[in-house]
Amino acid sequence: MNKQKLLLAALVAAGFVSPMAYATNGDTMMAVGSESTALGGTGVAHYMGADSQWANPAMLGKSKGSEVTGGVVMFNPKVSNNGFSSVMADSQANVSYIPDVSFSSRTSDSLTYGIAMAGIAGMGVDYTNSAQSKYVNAFTSLSLMQLMATIAYNDKNYGVGISPVAQWGSLAIGYNNAAFGGGPYNTNHNADQYTGYGFNLGGYYDVTPDVTVAAAYMSEIEMKYGQMISKAGAQFGLTGASAFGDTLTQPAQMKAGISYNASNSITLTADYKLINWSGAKGYKDFNWKDQNVFAVGAKYAADGYWLGAGYNYADNPISALATGNAVYKDAVVNFFNNMMFPGVVQSSYTLGGGYSFTKAIDLDLAAVITPEVKTTVNVAGMGAGTTTNTTTHSQSSISASLRYKF
Repeated sequence: MNKQKLLLAALVAAGFVSPMAYATNGDTMMAVGSESTALGGTGVAHYMGADSQWANPAMLGKSKGSEVTGGVVMFNPKVSNNGFSSVMADSQANVSYIPDVSFSSRTSDSLTYGIAMAGIAGMGVDYTNSAQSKYVNAFTSLSLMQLMATIAYNDKNYGVGISPVAQWGSLAIGYNNAAFGGGPYNTNHNADQYTGYGFNLGGYYDVTPDVTVAAAYMSEIEMKYGQMISKAGAQFGLTGASAFGDTLTQPAQMKAGISYNASNSITLTADYKLINWSGAKGYKDFNWKDQNVFAVGAKYAADGYWLGAGYNYADNPISALATGNAVYKDAVVNFFNNMMFPGVVQSSYTLGGGYSFTKAIDLDLAAVITPEVKTTVNVAGMGAGTTTNTTTHSQSSISASLRYKF
């Protein structure tokens, strides 16, 4: 009973830590858990404890006993934009604390169950301290948190798993467009919330004792945020047939991975992920395209500790509309994407390690560096006195996870 109360308290505590503004693969975190993060976001075919259910619920089939893992990520995006000027201003949305907690327990030789909660996606900027006439006091904040329960079945050399998912989302958009023919919108930065539902499923197969292949699928989850998006577009003159919709579906993901134990100490991992932005309502309207994500990792494990490194590459999912120089709505779409939701970073380099204090308690740490990218889009059709809008975006993060096995 005490252990159950401890788990419940950890889940509740995670829910009170609100992520504000972050992104890696589009608006989606590359990984949950410090080990997965250290190994470039891989984990579809590599077991890493209770938090493996985020990458592939089937991997709980490789668990032993029970454990709870809790972690937090200090995420630091650095975003700048020139608004409707030639001078770059820095977004003040430059730090977020993102929680995760995962629990798993083996009930028999072939069944394991789990429950987990984490901040899994988000994005935002804050230019409210910048000159209003040039940067329209733009403020955005998208946060997504998931709660899931997992059941996994395993046999001698294969396993399958499924996780029903509840997703809580919050979206706020605010600005003052008075200088360009509109007006103030949501200057108090009130957010609309929505709860959606989906599922994760996956499987793995041990080709040999040292080689595991696996695949997983995360369903899309439809989210509707009141009239937050449509009203934001209306202040830029987009109404009627040109109006934005208010549905912002978190897209489906198809994943595949391989894990290879090259020796008793060295494990190599590789994952591929396809994020279906082009089929997701809302993102499709904003001309986001499907995103290919490639990740690799390497882990060295010794008695009582491990070290790891990795690399994650994701295509830029935001496709700028060339007609932004002539079509007003296309110019506005370009502006919204580039200034308010710039999920454009591509390469991330990762590093981490873990240490076992006792047979029951482990501490894992990871760091991520994402170099700056720069994107320029055509907004001449808005007639705002400038023909282009430019944003720069880089990221760094530090994560820590504490694991208790019992």
